[in-house]
Amino acid sequence: MDKRTLLVVAKDQRTHSVFAKQIHDFFQNRITILHESKASNTDEVDFVLASSPKVIEEWKIPSEKLIIARRAINIAKMDELVTLPPDTRCLVVNNMLETSHETIELLRNLGFQFEMVPYYPGCKQPIDGITTAIYAEGAELVPRGMQKVVNIGIRPLDVSTIIELAVRLNANVDRANLYSARYIQEIIEQSRRFYRTLNHIKELNKHLDTILNTVHEGIITTDPNKTIIQINQAAKNILGIGDSNKDLVGKTLDEVLPWLSLPEGKEQVEVNKVQSVNHLNLVVNNTPITLEDEKIGVVTAFQDVSNIQKVEQEVRKELQGKGLSSKYTIKDIIGKSDRLTTTLDVLQKISTTDKTVLILGENGTGKELFAHSIHSLSKRKNGPFLPVNFAGLPESLAESELFGYEGGSFTGAKKNGKPGLFELAHNGTLFLDEIGDASPSLQALLLRVLQEKQVMRIGGQQIIPIDVRIIAATNRSLKDLVEEGKFRQDLYYRLFVLPLRVPSLRERREDISLLVEHFVKENSLVTVDIEPAVMQRLLNYDWPGNVRELNSVVQYMTSVMDGNTITELDLPEQFRETEQKLQETKKGDMEELETKGELFSFYVILECLEQAKSRLECVGRGKIVDFAMRRGIPITDQQVRHRMDSLRDLGYIFSGRRGQGSRITDKGLHMLSMMKQTMELRV
Repeated sequence: MDKRTLLVVAKDQRTHSVFAKQIHDFFQNRITILHESKASNTDEVDFVLASSPKVIEEWKIPSEKLIIARRAINIAKMDELVTLPPDTRCLVVNNMLETSHETIELLRNLGFQFEMVPYYPGCKQPIDGITTAIYAEGAELVPRGMQKVVNIGIRPLDVSTIIELAVRLNANVDRANLYSARYIQEIIEQSRRFYRTLNHIKELNKHLDTILNTVHEGIITTDPNKTIIQINQAAKNILGIGDSNKDLVGKTLDEVLPWLSLPEGKEQVEVNKVQSVNHLNLVVNNTPITLEDEKIGVVTAFQDVSNIQKVEQEVRKELQGKGLSSKYTIKDIIGKSDRLTTTLDVLQKISTTDKTVLILGENGTGKELFAHSIHSLSKRKNGPFLPVNFAGLPESLAESELFGYEGGSFTGAKKNGKPGLFELAHNGTLFLDEIGDASPSLQALLLRVLQEKQVMRIGGQQIIPIDVRIIAATNRSLKDLVEEGKFRQDLYYRLFVLPLRVPSLRERREDISLLVEHFVKENSLVTVDIEPAVMQRLLNYDWPGNVRELNSVVQYMTSVMDGNTITELDLPEQFRETEQKLQETKKGDMEELETKGELFSFYVILECLEQAKSRLECVGRGKIVDFAMRRGIPITDQQVRHRMDSLRDLGYIFSGRRGQGSRITDKGLHMLSMMKQTMELRV
């Protein structure tokens, strides 16, 4: 890990010193710790650790840099507290109201049921009748008249804050286990002190249970005969044991937990031992307890591996922010047309499954929006959502981005390596946009991951299992790419499981007015009027760029309009180009087509090809004949061939190699629009 800088902001120097010592103990010399007086602004540091939100109220710190400290109680300072009667009424003294409340909450979580009153500089809380004060190294803050004062010391950083900082710094979090072990050791030492000072074993167990139940690790304490003498709530939760201790305490491990093997030697410590128990994978740490060089028991601490992964994933999700979470839902898809409604019905059905989805649609139709919506409706909605666009991903970087790499795998690689997008998307969704642009070598790697559901980082030796749902999207015909040898057929069938076709804007013109209204509100702070002629022009336009182009057009119009009204003069350049192209389309072409056959038959052919274009398909003469018959235009295969030759000669359609079908050109779309207007006039 490169040496990074951390600015620690605290209310006083004592808190700063405690934090700095903890951080230095964990990271050694791999991080530079700054005092707020040494940093002129936060641009000069990598991260800012604040003792509470209050101390940075007037600071402008980017969220990705800011860490708010979560704090614990110094276990070593609790001896005096446990001697106080349970009904003690006391002040909890700190330098701010917020930190006083935090201390009270921590003490209550530890099981202390004192009547605690917050006290801080400037406090106007009446303290009549209170003679006991609990304070944290701030004796000068304690009011006069206190007969009993208990110093619990500066509250240190909670282990979870240290782990979060390690993850943000991309450091190895394995040291966190050692750090947790040190905290457990403090608990053990405290247990010894309780054992010496408290005479009754039941009282000892009560206080030990209170302390042990403050940690998230499962903890089981056994005596030299492997008899269970303590078990905390976290252990019962992890193992799925009931709330009562009676069935376990006093019994031997061999009888109730035979899977748990303990070290034999008095100094033998077992660290990070992985054990599988009832479909759970646990990381187990065993620490012998010795007293006067005699082994008096063992403390076993364990965690569920899935919980560790979940914590790390949640931290990474917070760090990545929007990049690892779904930004949109189905409510963000605007429109009420029949075609869109049908598509959304299909979307909601496939969202309930966990199968691979292939979204098909032209550029600008909002395929990523549909992918987000599928994720937000699925059972993975609380997991990460990661998009990757193959059209903008250099092949030289694609493999490392998708699969990650180990440290030192290549020049410029991070020292500690980097997880790939497949790893980061574990238990979530990976959106492979523009999948048709993936290179052949990358297609082979993707196929392997989809088949095996596991990845190996570049330069790595370890197979990493993943649980990821794949949503792919393309604006190209993958079937045609397969026939051309540009896309693997086996990968195509892996992806073509649940196809979802997103309609073009031409196919749902009824939604244009709703979309215009939505985009106007997004791009204008004032109420905007749109002249009817402008709306008509928008409805008649072919929208080759679909919804994306419509959004751009609205942004342009709301930027150049005079006052609050959009007129035809505010339409962008492409609308004038469209008019010009329509004018350049000679009427002689129309007359020429009429001389070669019924104009309506040419119109039906172009209409069939236009609908095929929206489905990203090329069609042959047979499908056109069938389409014409459904429209009530009987036309033979030979007639279709002659008419298509005429349309191709005029540049209205393009035909591929034999068997690949034909598609309509932009010029053909303009002719189709012109034909439609002409036939409407004739009617």
